[in-house]
Amino acid sequence: MNRLSEITDLFARLASNLQTLDPKGGNEDQACDLSIAKLNQSLNLNENSRVRVLDTALSLMCFKAPQVFDSVIEYLVKTIVSVLSSSITCKVLRFQKEEVLRIGSVIPSHDCTELIEVCADVLGKLGGHGMLSHPLLCAVVKVAVSASHFRYVVQSTPIFEVKSTDWRITNVSKLLSHLPKEISFKSQEIPLRLLLWYLDPLILKEDVSQILQDAIRRPFLCLNVAFYERMDWRCILTCLVLSPAMFIETRALLHNWFLMTGLASVLELQIELVSLVLDVISRPMWWGIPMEVGSKLPFSQSYFPQKHHLLRTLAGPLSCDNFLRLVHSTSKTVSHARRHSDSTLKQAAIKAARIDHKSMWAMAMNFPDWFFFASPRSSAAAARYIAWILSPISESHQDLIVNCLTKISESWTLRQISSDNHYKGTAGYNKLKKPKFHDNKECHTVLKEYDCSYIQLWLKEFQDIYTMNWKITVNSSACCDAKSSSGISLHQNVLFRRIPLGILIGCSGGIKEDGCELLLHYAATGIIPPLAETRTAGLKDRRWGSRAQEDSITWTEKCNIKEAVAGACLVFRLTDVIEIMSVSLFENEESGVEFICRVKLRARKYLLSCMKKLLHFEIDEDGGGLLMLRDLCSRLIRWRHQGRDVFQDSMDLNDAIEALSHKLSSS
Repeated sequence: MNRLSEITDLFARLASNLQTLDPKGGNEDQACDLSIAKLNQSLNLNENSRVRVLDTALSLMCFKAPQVFDSVIEYLVKTIVSVLSSSITCKVLRFQKEEVLRIGSVIPSHDCTELIEVCADVLGKLGGHGMLSHPLLCAVVKVAVSASHFRYVVQSTPIFEVKSTDWRITNVSKLLSHLPKEISFKSQEIPLRLLLWYLDPLILKEDVSQILQDAIRRPFLCLNVAFYERMDWRCILTCLVLSPAMFIETRALLHNWFLMTGLASVLELQIELVSLVLDVISRPMWWGIPMEVGSKLPFSQSYFPQKHHLLRTLAGPLSCDNFLRLVHSTSKTVSHARRHSDSTLKQAAIKAARIDHKSMWAMAMNFPDWFFFASPRSSAAAARYIAWILSPISESHQDLIVNCLTKISESWTLRQISSDNHYKGTAGYNKLKKPKFHDNKECHTVLKEYDCSYIQLWLKEFQDIYTMNWKITVNSSACCDAKSSSGISLHQNVLFRRIPLGILIGCSGGIKEDGCELLLHYAATGIIPPLAETRTAGLKDRRWGSRAQEDSITWTEKCNIKEAVAGACLVFRLTDVIEIMSVSLFENEESGVEFICRVKLRARKYLLSCMKKLLHFEIDEDGGGLLMLRDLCSRLIRWRHQGRDVFQDSMDLNDAIEALSHKLSSS
């Protein structure tokens, strides 16, 4: 019974039995009795027979009508599942001296349209029989996935069915509403969602798009926590881990979206997925994957078949040695491309290959912590790596950016008092050293604390060096915090704006709180406010929402909601990076914790200014604003305890949390 007509006849019988029970009302016992009467009639020798076989058997075994009805449905579903499973075979076809191995269903692909349609109709009626819906759905999807795209007019003479995939676009979507939210590993079978991805790749695109839309609507959502706690997201992540091919497809999809849109949220999701997949394959049981399945997961090379040697460095600890290896690898690629760029056509192909999803640059973009690791280091290696990230296509632009970064570094160095400062001079590739991260005590004795006016002058010089001398533009929309365009200015580049954060990372103790606030605001928005608007008192000794605070108009209060969101997200992101960097930059844990706390103290004022703006955010009817504020509250609580809680007596932070909690409770 492998012909489609016989299988659809079974579905018709199942649908007929399900239809007997009216879901909109009526007496269930009467409906079941009617179904039994029909079954009884089919078992009798003829319509006039007085021998009631089924009635007698039911009376002797004390079965009730609903039990019989459920049994009829159950065994009919099991019969259909068995028939569908048996249609998938492995067979050797011989024609003259040739042999063809055919693995898959004997049902051709073009016949699966009707099969999916009747299955979707029956699944809708099996609502009260959830345990039966899943095996039936799995059986149909397996047949559709393994269905042959060839039809055989004569044995061993395959003809490709050109229209064989047209039905997928409109029919597979009918099965999506019946997908389970969780994955069951009891039978160690391929998850149903993964089968549907193979059946129709548009479903994968839709799943990734839905996650991306949620991440955009909720900018403060901690993605790694969400992927663990939300079962539907964890199911998607698990399917990506179980199928390296689908993970590669997803990474390529997000990378192409990023190149087309330049949206930072797209890149952030791609970064998080890469990190999570590496985490799942390293500790699968923590993610709910049983040991027998986790032990069979492939190695990282299966997920990153291109540039896998680079992955070992990028995914390794942040250290000077690893950074030098990374710079040498990228420099070698650039020099190789220069030697093999003969024709214009070949140059275009090489440039396109430098930024596609298989490129070394695409791999490096998935590990942005190295960019922050390079920013506080005034060396030729650091400048070269930053330039390569900012402009992966044009070598001439890279050289210009290196010169720009060198002048910027010299400008900052000339403004330093201490000759012992780690920003002085430029080291060679092999002389990269750890910068000296001064604590607050050292800053009072060695360095003076630079205020907002000083930082503002340096930031203007930072922009002028670029604007007056080179007018560098990026040839593609990659790395840009704007809509797709072929001529985005480099200073609009979100990563370019974050270069000055190297000062905050490497010399946080030598910059006053308002100076740090200006650095963060520029990195988040690209805006340098006028000097007159920066001369305001700090938040010290002023209660949150006090009259004195409300009377003072600061430049951060003039920012819009979008800029406030970007600013708060930057503070949280920077703290996460600092936490990762502290492990490799300091010899003991206590020094690393002090480093995290020092940066947090300097970033506090700017974060509170952003929060004050966000508290005026009107919550929309669909609850999107409410979710955003809830995520903000969760991130703020986590941020407060990162490293160590240094805000026990901070009245302004306590008042901010209280105001946020009050707004949430009253919504």
